[in-house]
Amino acid sequence: MIASAPGKLILTGEYAVLEGAPALVIAVDRRAIARRPDRPHSRPRGTSPFLVAVADEIAARRGAQDPAVAAAMEIAVDSTQFFDGTLKLGLGSSAAVTVAATALAIGSADHDEVFEIASAAHARAQGPRGAKGSGADVAAAVRGGVIAYSTAGIERVVWPERLTLISFFTGTSADTPVLVAKIAAARKADRAPVEAALAAIASASRAACQACALRGRELAAQGLLSALKLAATAIDQLAAASGIPLVPPCVVAARAALARLGGTAKTTGAGGGDVAIGVIPATEDPSTAARLLIEAGCKPLALSVDQTGVDLHPGAQ
Repeated sequence: MIASAPGKLILTGEYAVLEGAPALVIAVDRRAIARRPDRPHSRPRGTSPFLVAVADEIAARRGAQDPAVAAAMEIAVDSTQFFDGTLKLGLGSSAAVTVAATALAIGSADHDEVFEIASAAHARAQGPRGAKGSGADVAAAVRGGVIAYSTAGIERVVWPERLTLISFFTGTSADTPVLVAKIAAARKADRAPVEAALAAIASASRAACQACALRGRELAAQGLLSALKLAATAIDQLAAASGIPLVPPCVVAARAALARLGGTAKTTGAGGGDVAIGVIPATEDPSTAARLLIEAGCKPLALSVDQTGVDLHPGAQ
């Protein structure tokens, strides 16, 4: 059997999702692929902390003698699709690896079961780095599609067809746990401005999630574009309040360029690098937007929404 799971982009709600605010998240069509080796013990056991965490989590739930525990320690996961050469793109590779490994180890792609185990395992592995995460990336890897995620639940929503989403690489990889720790330290040092920025991020993200739940196509597109512009301003506010360079210069340049087309651009996830997004009305030419992004120093990526989520199938397919 082979299991695979998609990556993700957290479009809005960064940092604030850690405190219960909703995040707008999409699963993208770069997948981690998990396999069992043909010969048991043909590779070092438990080479990834996320695979070890999956084994430990299954053992805690089912007992150490459950066959899925040993299976998790033998799995090999290919995550090369999450890199641009040697640079990490920031598409949630660790969450996708954890989800794919969980599904293969337990022999099931049941969304509820895989999410329960994988989210706990991912937090277990991330904990020593100081940032257990919100679970949004794991949810996207399990569910696929476009979701409004919060600790209160996961809601499937729809990307408005009258908006075009263009992903691009900033050229620099970011370290999410390090950035989360820096924001926490900045908040402790100067609480009021950082919390005001986090509140602005949360408010913009709620508006974005609500827009994607609207039935009217034009209203949804207008609402989401407005919310994304607010979200971009809010992350700028957090960068200024914390003194941390969360918004790379190429994203600032891309935002100004896409404004000519009635669109905007912003960071995703923790910011500081990785993949960012541009959004333009569907009436505008995507090739023009791509040219503007390149001129701004960005590298457009061919990413689309992955509707499948975690998948488990015979290896011959």
